[in-house]
Amino acid sequence: MHLVYTLKIDDKVIKDLKKIDKTWQTRILSKIRTTLTTDPYSGKKLVGNLSPFWRIRVGDYRVIYAIEEEIVTVEVVKVKHRKEIS
Repeated sequence: MHLVYTLKIDDKVIKDLKKIDKTWQTRILSKIRTTLTTDPYSGKKLVGNLSPFWRIRVGDYRVIYAIEEEIVTVEVVKVKHRKEIS
């Protein structure tokens, strides 16, 4: 049996998504729902001062998230175009 992770999406992420084309909004939200709820470890682990975070790629956009294993939750903290990710 696989765990299903609960999603938490930061308010800033909602604001950022509203600035993106509707087609990309749909693709990003679909990827968040399907991948992060079932297999959040399929993303890339970030390093350095970003080591608590992971990322997945959706076209030219990046979804940054943290996995809270003890409460089976994935928190999405940022969605930005790859050129805007620092």
